Amino acid sequence: MAKIYQGILGGFSGRIGTVVGYIRKGQPIIRSLPSKPQTPPSQGQTNARMRFAALRTVIPAFVPAMKIGFRSQLDTKMVHCVAFSDMWSAGVVGEAPECALDFSKIAVSRGRVACLAEAVVVRAGEAAVVRWAPLGNIPPADGSDEVYLCVYSPEETKVRLSEPVRRSEGTLAMAVPDGPLHCYLFAASAESRETSTSQYFELL
Repeated sequence: MAKIYQGILGGFSGRIGTVVGYIRKGQPIIRSLPSKPQTPPSQGQTNARMRFAALRTVIPAFVPAMKIGFRSQLDTKMVHCVAFSDMWSAGVVGEAPECALDFSKIAVSRGRVACLAEAVVVRAGEAAVVRWAPLGNIPPADGSDEVYLCVYSPEETKVRLSEPVRRSEGTLAMAVPDGPLHCYLFAASAESRETSTSQYFELL
């Protein structure tokens, strides 16, 4: 059932006949219904569909972290679009039916801020502990940068994002679940919207 919001000449939501209406960023959009293909999909189309399906399972989980990590791009792009574009080009490997995510190639942040020097991530009981050299970059990085740890659990299909700490502190700890974890460490400038490119670590 479609819903009319502004009368017969205005926007609507839902399906009417051969068109579908929806609201995006407050603006009414109308598009035609996709036609059912008459021929079997090509290998390229099948690969694209499998890649899309793989990304749909993880993008919503990563969005909160990527809102910070890609914030310099978000004036002109929605975070879901940024996440999809970045993961599509780097994070999906293989061909149908063997498409899979390579978490080591995913980035939750990209930018020009200096990465964390000599960074390590280890388990300590029920926590992930990160250590880095606060002034290990050449020239020394800004100690006021805010450092974040993003942890994805494949078993839970859930992301945990730490509270930020100053780069000058040199360490960060966050409670994490059991099982294998994909960890992403990045810094965000306290003075601008710039961030570092995330660094990947795996905990087994």
